[in-house]
Amino acid sequence: MSAPDPNTTTASAPSTDVAPETAEADVTTGLNALLANATVFYQKVRHYHWNVTGPHFFTLHEEFEALYTFWNDAIDEIAEQVRSRGDRPVHTLADVLDLASLEEDPSTPAAEEMVEVVIADLAALDEQVQNLAERAEEADDAGAVPVLEDLSEQIEEDRWMLRAWLNDL
Repeated sequence: MSAPDPNTTTASAPSTDVAPETAEADVTTGLNALLANATVFYQKVRHYHWNVTGPHFFTLHEEFEALYTFWNDAIDEIAEQVRSRGDRPVHTLADVLDLASLEEDPSTPAAEEMVEVVIADLAALDEQVQNLAERAEEADDAGAVPVLEDLSEQIEEDRWMLRAWLNDL
């Protein structure tokens, strides 16, 4: 039996050079799950950016753009962490949606509800990042830990700013 071609693997059947029972593989699996959630979040925030209306349009249009711009770079960095471990980042939309725990939003809610959804998604992402950072620390993963710590700091700042905006309404 020949070895599978590493260029044809999918995120749902990832190729990895790391034994599945290792802590490194656990971190890699977690990074792919984070990548899936980050991708869903990125697209949701772009959707909100495109569709926000009302008296808060200018403020939220800019804030959503800043958020999706940040997450565009974060997605790339998370994917590079996966690749640096010899695995394939989740990359098809079907695999992203299958792996993600965050939900898409097919609706177009009011501006305030958009912000509430973004805050809730950021809280879920932060919990995922915190748990993954703990696993990376236990695995002595010097590559993932600083990436995850920086991501967590940015998430907390964004949550704080958006909560403050909601409280000012």
